[in-house]
Amino acid sequence: MLGKIAFTLLLLLWPAAVSAKVTLTFYSRELGVYFPHAFVRITGATDAEPQKLLDDNYGFTAKVVTPALLVGAVPGKMMAAPKPYVARSDSHLSLTLTDEQYSAVLATVQKWRDLPQPSYDLKTRNCVFFVGDVARTLGMRVDDGEPRLMTRPRSYIINLIRLNPGVGTLTPGGRAERALATPADSPKP
Repeated sequence: MLGKIAFTLLLLLWPAAVSAKVTLTFYSRELGVYFPHAFVRITGATDAEPQKLLDDNYGFTAKVVTPALLVGAVPGKMMAAPKPYVARSDSHLSLTLTDEQYSAVLATVQKWRDLPQPSYDLKTRNCVFFVGDVARTLGMRVDDGEPRLMTRPRSYIINLIRLNPGVGTLTPGGRAERALATPADSPKP
């Protein structure tokens, strides 16, 4: 009986003894009619609120998909992709965040949410630029100067991984892991 009580107390106290962890994962969904094509997902819990479990995702996209977005700026929005969409998207790279980094990422999300309208521009401010801004917020090297990457979410994130070797963890079996292992697709000097 005393053993059961001790075991129960240990189980109740266990979550308080474990350090919280927030994980940010970069995702892409190459092409298709659903948006956003590049986004980040945040899971886990902060040290400040270990009991509050996070499972949020953020992506920047046009409010309405219209041919007008091919020729200039249109109204944009920050959005969360539905869980089935996230599950069918490609995860590439995960990073463990401190509470301060998590707050900085949320500030970046808010900055994009508060952009003056029209805020979405396929050539200068799309979902890929948003993901790059999140990476920059986390101190990662970012290359926004390669126009062909700025409309190719998967290629952009793979390039982001190449620019930041040893940062984070490649998602097991993800497309980025396979692409980085392909010699024909090696990074340019």
